[in-house]
Amino acid sequence: MYDTGIVHLVGAGPGDPGLLTRRGADLLARADAVVFEPPAPVEMLELCGPDCLRIEAGRAASGAPDPKPVHERLIELAEEGKTVVRLHREDPFVFGQGVEEAKALSRAGIPFEVVPGVSLGLAAPAYAGIPLVHQGGTSRFTVVGEEYGALPDFRSLAREEGAIVFHIAAERLGEMAEGLLAGGMDPGTWTVIIDRGGLPAQRVIESALEKAPEAAELGGLSGPIVAVVGEAGRLRWELNWFEGRPLHGRRILVTRPREQAGELADRLEEAGAEVLIVPTIRIAPPEDAGPLDEAIGRLGDYDWAMFTSANGVRFFADRLRARGLDARAFAAGCRILAVGPGTARALEERLRLRADLVPERYVAEGAIEALEGEDLAGKRVLIPRAAEARETLPLALRERGAEVDAVPAYRSLPGEAEGAARLRRGLAEGEIDMVTFTSGSTVRNFVEMVGAERLPEAMGRAAVASIGPVTSEAVREAGLPLHVEAHESTVRALAREIADFYRFHPAMSWGSADPLAGDH
Repeated sequence: MYDTGIVHLVGAGPGDPGLLTRRGADLLARADAVVFEPPAPVEMLELCGPDCLRIEAGRAASGAPDPKPVHERLIELAEEGKTVVRLHREDPFVFGQGVEEAKALSRAGIPFEVVPGVSLGLAAPAYAGIPLVHQGGTSRFTVVGEEYGALPDFRSLAREEGAIVFHIAAERLGEMAEGLLAGGMDPGTWTVIIDRGGLPAQRVIESALEKAPEAAELGGLSGPIVAVVGEAGRLRWELNWFEGRPLHGRRILVTRPREQAGELADRLEEAGAEVLIVPTIRIAPPEDAGPLDEAIGRLGDYDWAMFTSANGVRFFADRLRARGLDARAFAAGCRILAVGPGTARALEERLRLRADLVPERYVAEGAIEALEGEDLAGKRVLIPRAAEARETLPLALRERGAEVDAVPAYRSLPGEAEGAARLRRGLAEGEIDMVTFTSGSTVRNFVEMVGAERLPEAMGRAAVASIGPVTSEAVREAGLPLHVEAHESTVRALAREIADFYRFHPAMSWGSADPLAGDH
């Protein structure tokens, strides 16, 4: 369509990846290069494909400072025929460099598109529970921001009707208050100061206008901040929805493999947490697929197929399809057991199979209990599972006379080195309130990534949560105290238990006694 590439100037919004527009996400997914302002949310950059160039604005590929202006870099990339996303904070045309970049692209004959983003000046009040225009109030509001250090005329703003939204640096609050007061504004005018608006770490300070700079300084706000001056701020007392969530302000580490972290991360974020995803394990096919292939080749001989995890279902289904087969390869009378609703759901989604039996307890011991009344003597049982899985279920079945083929369908590998560095940094800087574990492998690899000898010091104040008793056992074997254990081994239950812990209990440090030690 074009003789060159194209540049998309995309607004990233105020920082919450959930507020990125669908158009912006689609463009990131097919971009050849993305040029971003730090600190861009990791979740946004991960929308890019594996071959996408990730370029920090003002930095060369080597990481050294780039003497070229950003617009020249954009032009170079487009002239190479690349599809480029220039990711702007908030909106490209609001308090940013997007206008200058668009002008330069236009003059160079480079096609470009502008994808608007949510402005912090509008998002922060909404996240603080402040409607800028509402029924029964004034029909106007004013947004004032610093662009290239320009000084707003605070005296004239003092005569504006409705709320005034200032998108400024924290150190400018004194100047703002002085100017508005000099312009005749009532010293008692209600002022709401919002730091890191729209993010889980959002903090809000309320004050009369004349006391606002002092209140912000005492609160340790560093900005940039959004200040809403006007009576609209009082509606926050009734409409504050964001900060009242049970996990607001908490940073929680999810150690699941990235492709499986989504559900837990989503549930924690819905409860207000800031989620850091640092996988301590990677899921990979088995080193030798021979045993699984042999088992698939004689599926018609099995009386039972027992799946203990969604991963087992996933890799089994992939291998089945690779051999040109589907669920019809099972014997007509073969019964299916699924340990846990997640495993049962994976069977339905990937193989169109409905489990005949789902134990009440979502662990191997629960499967053994559920099979109590079954005559297993002489029955052939297939268990596609992790290479590192416990022998609890196969041994119990063999003791009852079953012929068991427990074959590796996948294996768990340690997380990547980059994740290990990020993990150690987050713990060292006290950024993590809680670490979650969903399997024994996540625990063991976490310890390996942090270093067993450094564990007590490294954990700092971080609490620990486990998805169930088997994982909890691994937690204790690692020398970690346990603060939360899900009453059933599901992501939903784990997220709920974490929310209840912070709703009803004070934060606990790593060195505190294990509050669950007496339960097991």
